[in-house]
Amino acid sequence: MYRKNSVFRIKSGAFVTATIVSLILSSCIDDPPTHPAVNDYQSYVDLVWELYDQKYVAFDVKNVDWDAVHEEYSQMAAGIGSFAELQDVIIQMIGTLEDKNAFLRIWDPSQGYVIHPTCSPENEINYVDSVLMAYLDPWNFSWDGSTTWGYCIIDTIPYFAIKGFNYFFTFQAFKDVILDNIDAPGIIIDIRMSDGESLVPAAQIPGVFTDQTVTAFYTQYRTGPQHDDLSPLAVHDVFPRPWAYMKPVAILTGEQNFGASEAFVSVMAQLPHVTLIGDTTGGGGNTPGYFTQVYWPLWEMDNITCPFARVLTADTVSIEGIGILPDIYVQTTPADFLAGHDLVLEYAIEWIATQTAR
Repeated sequence: MYRKNSVFRIKSGAFVTATIVSLILSSCIDDPPTHPAVNDYQSYVDLVWELYDQKYVAFDVKNVDWDAVHEEYSQMAAGIGSFAELQDVIIQMIGTLEDKNAFLRIWDPSQGYVIHPTCSPENEINYVDSVLMAYLDPWNFSWDGSTTWGYCIIDTIPYFAIKGFNYFFTFQAFKDVILDNIDAPGIIIDIRMSDGESLVPAAQIPGVFTDQTVTAFYTQYRTGPQHDDLSPLAVHDVFPRPWAYMKPVAILTGEQNFGASEAFVSVMAQLPHVTLIGDTTGGGGNTPGYFTQVYWPLWEMDNITCPFARVLTADTVSIEGIGILPDIYVQTTPADFLAGHDLVLEYAIEWIATQTAR
């Protein structure tokens, strides 16, 4: 049983890996369903329902009767006759949890893996790739070899775009670019285009921007068959490096941010020289993995995520369904983007100029 004041500190990646592997291996979607099934399609629905029943981390904050959900969608599956219908039933069933990190990954021979979200909220878009690139191309913006991040210098201000917080993020190269620009009057880090699979870069990057140890965030895992079988909170600390960039930093955020990118925002928001500009993040605080996403096999090459862990802020507040508010909200409209204006970036450039002029 989870006790709110139970806390332990994460000290090594090996420990986290061993913990996650043990949690995953303790139960598998390949286990036969315990409910009788009318047909194979119903069996698959039962398997997915039981995976979430045994592994999903956030039933305590979701107003969902999971047994009633099973009864409804298992009966629905008894009357279907194709995998396409099965996919729809599973998406609808898991969609009752309204979790942005719950999705099917379906193999398409012509496209590769295609992501099918089970939750499709109407997010307010404050970023359009073509408009952003039109701003950045004159400044010779380029992506790192990993294509997870890129940068350019806008006048005297280093601008970074982080496309993905994932296992492939080249932190050493990112850190070296920051060090090369240690005398810059300010920095813009744009994560509006990012969600995130891995919490590792979310905890690594802030270490470049602090001269003292900071509690980054907490994680908590599902540990047993009962919905309230949750681990103690695990503290993830950010440790300073021999040098730190301590001048003004603008982080550009939006509702597209969820998962690991929100964990990053929650850390950076604690630093006094960092300002969040844009919109509230997406509120997808559950995660289907720590180092990278875990996929559970379904049929053939298809699979599904199941968020078995969650991120809480340094104040032990769950991000799920809430998100993180910006310090400065910048409203955008489709008309702005059609006219070629990225108001969030424009505001950030002006804001950095006012901060560095002091």
